[in-house]
Amino acid sequence: MKIKRILFTFVVFSILQTGLWCQEEEAPENSLYSLQTLLIATEENHPDLLKLQEEYRRSVLDYKDAKAGLGPSIDLQVSGTYMLNPPIDDITINVDNIIDAIQWNGLKPAKRGQYIKVYDGMENTFYNFELTLTQPLFTWGKVTNAIKLYQQISEIKQTQITNQSAQIQTELKTRLLSLYYLNKILEILDEEQTYTDRMVKVSMDAEESGMLLHQDVVDAKIQAKELEIAKQDLLEQMNNQLLELRRTTGLEDLSADNINYEFVPELLESFDTLLNTGHDELEKEVLSGNQSAIKMITKLQEVSQTAEKIARGYENWKPDVALQMSGGYSGSRFPLVETNWRRKDDYSLNISIGLKTTIWDGGKKVRDVSRKMSEVKTADINKIDTRSTLSKNFNSQWNAAQVCTMKIEYQDLKIESAASKINQKQQIYESGYGSETDVLSAKIERCNAQIEKEKQALSRAVACLTIEYLRQ
Repeated sequence: MKIKRILFTFVVFSILQTGLWCQEEEAPENSLYSLQTLLIATEENHPDLLKLQEEYRRSVLDYKDAKAGLGPSIDLQVSGTYMLNPPIDDITINVDNIIDAIQWNGLKPAKRGQYIKVYDGMENTFYNFELTLTQPLFTWGKVTNAIKLYQQISEIKQTQITNQSAQIQTELKTRLLSLYYLNKILEILDEEQTYTDRMVKVSMDAEESGMLLHQDVVDAKIQAKELEIAKQDLLEQMNNQLLELRRTTGLEDLSADNINYEFVPELLESFDTLLNTGHDELEKEVLSGNQSAIKMITKLQEVSQTAEKIARGYENWKPDVALQMSGGYSGSRFPLVETNWRRKDDYSLNISIGLKTTIWDGGKKVRDVSRKMSEVKTADINKIDTRSTLSKNFNSQWNAAQVCTMKIEYQDLKIESAASKINQKQQIYESGYGSETDVLSAKIERCNAQIEKEKQALSRAVACLTIEYLRQ
């Protein structure tokens, strides 16, 4: 019996463990997506951010290419030729012609018709090797400024990535909060729909009994239809938000039901802290040099200034100096293989210093410098305009957030008033002096106030998120 009990306990324990293990395995499939998980997914999958990262990688390669311009460039050119019929055949001399060309004082040798070969003819193969090294010596700062220019462009790309990352985080939070408030509005609309449906039924019953006009019934039906249309529009908005979230996060299974909204209270609390901060202090942060837009426009100013320096290096009568060394070999045999190669002239070594400058080009270089100077001034104007735009956007969002806060307080008063009115209408109706439609109208009024409050809360959240983004 004891053994049976032990076996039975073991079996039960195994079943329980298996069940728990299965639940643990299934948990990830049914788990909710937290804000942090969605942020990470967006960072990894957002198309705009991925494109900027690739642009940054290319800018780093451009910077390395420009930096390589400080060192020498080495080129090697090799060619090998096989000639079926070499252009130069063997060379032979008639011995008798040599004898005739000599002035003899004595007995002249007899002619024998012999020939002497002095050249075996050109071989069928011909090789050519040339190694060239070019080193710039002085370029009026064009190479060093080009390196600086590409480095500045790379830094701009990096700043764009940081700015884009902050922007997509703000966009993600905005869409999540939109879904959160739209869900709350949807719940209120469902509640309101029960009241409007009841209103239509009560109105129809009252019309049949002659206590209500047909126009009142039509008005009730219109109100119900308007609510139905509003609900459909709301569902469409939620669907659009979800589609965009799926695109930016890459999570195809993302839905309104598997999002964890535990981050919302903490986020709303941060909004209260933000709005309690002084206006001037926040605006100072927005317009500081650490703000990404200001930082980017400052770097663009530096790029324009560097481009102007490069243009000045191309002005007339500013020569570039470079050293060039070249070594080569041309012969019918492969290098170092031919016999007696040291005594031949097939090898060459040349060292030269080159100078190149533009003497006159119709004033193009001068106008190019003026063009770059104009771009520098434009960059200065853009910086002033950026600061002005940031200030305008900040003040607009700050005022919007303050107005939304007041409207929320206003809607709270309307909700409180509607609740009191509902109690009064309910008491009158229960006492037999009122109608049910009055109670339903008061409840619908309360629902409308609640919906308006949620809309204002969403607008306030969007304004606060925008201010947070402008501060970065």
